[in-house]
Amino acid sequence: MSNDMLAIINARVVTVDAQGTIIDNATIVVDENGLIREIAPGPVSHTATNVIDARGGIVMPGLVNAHAHLGMTLFRGLGDDMNLEDFLARLMPAEINILNHDAVVAGTELGALESLLGGITTTLDMYYLPDAAQEVAVRSGARIFSAPNLLESDGPEPLSFDARMEWSDTWLTAANAAGNDSLNWLAPHSTYLLGEEHLLRIAALAEKHGAHIHVHASETVGEMKLVANRHNGRTPIQVLADTDLLTEAVLAHGVHLTDEDIELIADHNASVTHCPASNQKLASGTARILDLHKAGVNVALGTDGPASGNDLDLWLAMRLAGYAQKNTSHDPTVLPALDVLRMATINGAKALHVDHLIGSLEVGKAADIIVLDVDSPSLTPVFDPHVAIVAAAGRGDVSSVVVNGRVVVHEKRSLTIDHALTVQRVRELGSQVMAAVEEVERSRRK
Repeated sequence: MSNDMLAIINARVVTVDAQGTIIDNATIVVDENGLIREIAPGPVSHTATNVIDARGGIVMPGLVNAHAHLGMTLFRGLGDDMNLEDFLARLMPAEINILNHDAVVAGTELGALESLLGGITTTLDMYYLPDAAQEVAVRSGARIFSAPNLLESDGPEPLSFDARMEWSDTWLTAANAAGNDSLNWLAPHSTYLLGEEHLLRIAALAEKHGAHIHVHASETVGEMKLVANRHNGRTPIQVLADTDLLTEAVLAHGVHLTDEDIELIADHNASVTHCPASNQKLASGTARILDLHKAGVNVALGTDGPASGNDLDLWLAMRLAGYAQKNTSHDPTVLPALDVLRMATINGAKALHVDHLIGSLEVGKAADIIVLDVDSPSLTPVFDPHVAIVAAAGRGDVSSVVVNGRVVVHEKRSLTIDHALTVQRVRELGSQVMAAVEEVERSRRK
């Protein structure tokens, strides 16, 4: 018999497989490679010494955050009660003043801690100094997909666009040599901060390395006007299609989409990451999720950054995503619970091109697993586990979290990140952040 890594017993397993299978009183066995060896009702023979007793509670796939800026925990609460354009005008100069490798490590580690405690096992991150995110990923056990952030201005690195492209070439060469799919990405910021010549060069580099694209697109009315002015009346989606960046890309937000845009997204097999908390908080609008689904577009869920959305809470995102679509369509039957749950799990995995590995609990897949608290008042009683997860569960109900077979959270405590030290580091950076923001404000008033 194999040397099993972990067993989870007495579980109500919500698989999120193609059939939406739920297995009561089940056992999950994880092999020595961190893969699910068996899922079956009742007791299962295994050799694991590490056993988690779910005691009849819900056990489900880890959540996939398909668009975030983890390091922005450093700026949490500084973008409130303003639109996106004003928020960015305040934030981006402050980032240039404050960010270095150690600061991004501190902010990202806090983001990873918040994510793991809340059941997010995988994040598609877009932020400066992405090597800092990978340092955190190795230490914490979190799956963090990251990439060079591409924009025409210098940014906090600081690098010119040409230097960014050289850096990106080196980054992708190393990622492919290591066979690391989580690094085989490029993150052009947007079509309003990049010209067509920049975008075409990024597309050529992506094609050279077989890299995936993660880009902001069609988030606000203001963005649509900026892009139309810069790109001869086109929408962001049209620009991405014309510059060969749309195919299988991850499009963050996708709020203001025309019918033609949706058709282009579907034709290019791109995914849209819906960020309802950030969109509603910034009054950016309500994305056309039902129309995207009708067109066959894969729609994932994201939190956006903690500076704009304030938290890294996919449970809230699930709730807001479903409720907004029901409300705007005046139809309570649309976007049922399992569809919303898929957006937070397997659809995110599809967007990241790793649905063969994560996103559902199935034999042969990696053991990225959440165990929910069976004694939670908000999860009592549970008549339909899918509904309970989407309409009742929250971050405080996450009891244990497993990533690739490794238990990273148990009994609501992080096992891989020093909670107190991580919080203290960011708290100490707070005064520097505020000083940088105040300097930006003084400069803008002059």
